[in-house]
Amino acid sequence: MRSKFRQTIGLLIVFILFFSLQLFSSDEKLQIVCSFSDYASIAEFIAGDYAEVEYISQGNQDPHFVPPKPGFAMMLKKADMWITTGMDLEGWSTTLLDKARNKDIMDGQTGFVSVSPGIPVLQKVTGNIDQSRGDIHLMGNPHIHTGPLNWKHIAENITIGLVKNMPDKKEYFTDNLKKFKEKVNYSLFGKELVDLFGGERLSKMLLNHTLFNFLEKDYQGDKLITKLGGWLKEALPFRGMQVIAYHKNWAYFADQFGLSVVEYIEPKPGIPPTPKHVQKMTNLIKDMNIDLMLVATYFEKRKPQTISQKTGIEALFLPVSVDGIPEVNDNFKLIDYWIEQINEAVQK
Repeated sequence: MRSKFRQTIGLLIVFILFFSLQLFSSDEKLQIVCSFSDYASIAEFIAGDYAEVEYISQGNQDPHFVPPKPGFAMMLKKADMWITTGMDLEGWSTTLLDKARNKDIMDGQTGFVSVSPGIPVLQKVTGNIDQSRGDIHLMGNPHIHTGPLNWKHIAENITIGLVKNMPDKKEYFTDNLKKFKEKVNYSLFGKELVDLFGGERLSKMLLNHTLFNFLEKDYQGDKLITKLGGWLKEALPFRGMQVIAYHKNWAYFADQFGLSVVEYIEPKPGIPPTPKHVQKMTNLIKDMNIDLMLVATYFEKRKPQTISQKTGIEALFLPVSVDGIPEVNDNFKLIDYWIEQINEAVQK
């Protein structure tokens, strides 16, 4: 009888310990909501097992236009952290934050993370601002996730937010940040070049557009460019190429990978192309012998396809964000996919 009693007590202790551990582990996880998938992918890398990460704008969705559904407000209501661009990309977020009534994730609170500080912003607005100029972003081009160099700043800002909300895990988060930056550097430049000169030095030169002049220098009887690896080596076939884009969401990718965006299918940002502008683009493509057009998959396809049929230009429809297609489930795979698809288009 005593033996059965002891067994019962033992089982109860085991169950109590098990459920206590489960409760403890769930309490230890931060609830993070990101404005869209690219930030969520980076947040998952840095936060690891200490966060549950969700995002609002889907990978195949235009991040400018997200309907403020009640379910999104509920996500934000329970969130410990809200990670957003911090520029004027997610205009819909104000409505959701008002509905969520979660003071801990409002701007200025420890749960609010803007990922853009530190990033050299392209296409800053100058002159008078009025509606005739289209959907102008007052703080510059907010599509910062398309440039891998920017990911390091994004990751740093997310890490700062994580440490504020879970200071006892600072070492874990900062170690993951270091690993993330190293992965970006190796992915961009290749291991050999990074080991020779350091990822930060190479990143500064790429940002200042001096890297490829530097790589023309002799080193141990050969040009330094022979040491180049990673994405930049894979992208050499289209470096310096002139292209057309539908919208300005490729700006940072183009800047870091050496594409020259000559013109846009949109006559002005956010304004659909008119027949007159389509004809203008058709003439420009023929005159300049431009062979490639980059279009985010969430834009309408009829006008780009019409231009393609009239000129022979390759209209390349690409997901602009993580999870835009099933096989692209993190930022690194996204760049892999873009480079692969552009190279295939260039070789046709």
